[in-house]
Amino acid sequence: MTVTRIYALAALLVVSSAPRLAAQAACAVDDGKPGQVKDARNAIVKAELLGKPEDKMKAFSEAISKLTNPKDEAKIIAANALGRQMVLGRALANIASMPNQLPVVTRGSIGYKSNPEGMIDIIAAADSAFDAVEAASPDCHADLEENRRRLYAGMINTAVNLYNDRQTDSAEVLTRRSLSLYDDYKLAYIAYNILGSILQSKNDMPGAIAAFKKMSTLMKGDTSLTEDRKNTMVMVAQLMTQEGENLEADKKMAAMKDVVAYLNEMLQEYPGDVKAQAAIARAQILSGDKESATKLFTDMANSPDRYTDTQLFEAGVGAARADQIPQAASLFEAGLKKNPYSRDGLFNLGATLAQGETWDKLPPVLTRLIEVDPENPDNYRLWALYYQGKAKTLKPLAEKKPDTDPNVKAYTAVNDSLLKYFKRFQEAPVKVQFSLFSHDGAKHTLSGMVENMSDAAKAYNLKFDFLDSAGNVVTSKEVAVAEVGAKGSKSFRLEVEGAGIVAFKYAPIAN
Repeated sequence: MTVTRIYALAALLVVSSAPRLAAQAACAVDDGKPGQVKDARNAIVKAELLGKPEDKMKAFSEAISKLTNPKDEAKIIAANALGRQMVLGRALANIASMPNQLPVVTRGSIGYKSNPEGMIDIIAAADSAFDAVEAASPDCHADLEENRRRLYAGMINTAVNLYNDRQTDSAEVLTRRSLSLYDDYKLAYIAYNILGSILQSKNDMPGAIAAFKKMSTLMKGDTSLTEDRKNTMVMVAQLMTQEGENLEADKKMAAMKDVVAYLNEMLQEYPGDVKAQAAIARAQILSGDKESATKLFTDMANSPDRYTDTQLFEAGVGAARADQIPQAASLFEAGLKKNPYSRDGLFNLGATLAQGETWDKLPPVLTRLIEVDPENPDNYRLWALYYQGKAKTLKPLAEKKPDTDPNVKAYTAVNDSLLKYFKRFQEAPVKVQFSLFSHDGAKHTLSGMVENMSDAAKAYNLKFDFLDSAGNVVTSKEVAVAEVGAKGSKSFRLEVEGAGIVAFKYAPIAN
């Protein structure tokens, strides 16, 4: 199961107040009195906007000093305890987000006048201050978001790095702590993304499902995250299916009904989503309702004009995963009529035809696939499978026949081709793979990786043509991949502009 992508959070560090919705209740806490609270607040506001890091740190520490001076502290608390807590928490949150700031320090080092030699966990102290404000005035929850985000951003960025370094236990601890102070805010979906991925890697599927469900809930309403949210919801359904298919009889059927119900809720929000429909079909098959699944995929294949090439390809993948091989092939073929040079469409159709042993349809598909993607050994493996299938067909006809018999000659030629393509698959000197082909209007991005499978370091030059739906070249571009070590790999990325680009192909690499 592919985990959802982990998000980078640089944008979270830019803290700005969102406009308040008209129906949202106002926070009643006054941070403008008494004078010490007002002066501390003003110092913090100024330092947040201007100044060098050392000047900011000084201003935040002086704000804390104003609020914790033993001579005035009791009077300040008596006059406006919640205002003091709000401003104190804000100062602490700013200090915690300063570069290279230690999380636990002596109180005096950050401005506390009371018990200066004692130790303080800055993040916990800020969280406690905000909790006190929210407990007394729940309407302040939204107002505290930006201050809590200062704490959350640094923690979750570190958790992302730990996860990417495969330090999953440390990442989980930090992620859970970040949620203890930022749960239920919109941007908490990123923490649930990390948590779900960690739990999935530990095979805690119920925990992962719950985390990803919460993630999708928090993403709701953000139009920039629509596709990510839909993918997350489909992934939840896939995890639910994976868990349920190992159950016995009635429990399995009940689990599949839960999957279908979850996805039907998704379809109410995103009508016609192909991935959701494909996931429903798989759950239906596992529950014993193969007829409904077959009808769904057949209806799509019979009405290709209602769908884009991408949707048809996605539906084909779903049908293949649901073991609906004829329907999968029909969907891939329908997608290729709209985009005949789609690398993924060609490969998936080739693999599906091979699985279904529909050998006669394979040669034109594989011929174009090699034209589009000549340096992927897996494509030659499909050719080898084709000739293996043909050899099985010809073998009975060639047995006990003389070498001059046409069937014997054909059988020999097919076996020679089988060995040729299997060798090309097994002994490929280089492998080109693609990880992204995205479109933003007339701007297109292609990225992937070159794997040097030889015993010597080598540099590569990839020459790409970018094509429209008729296969015409819209634009071309080369990308140089600097020396790749023996048995090593290196990524590449290129961007082009052109109207109508839907596919690409590249020239064979000279070896």
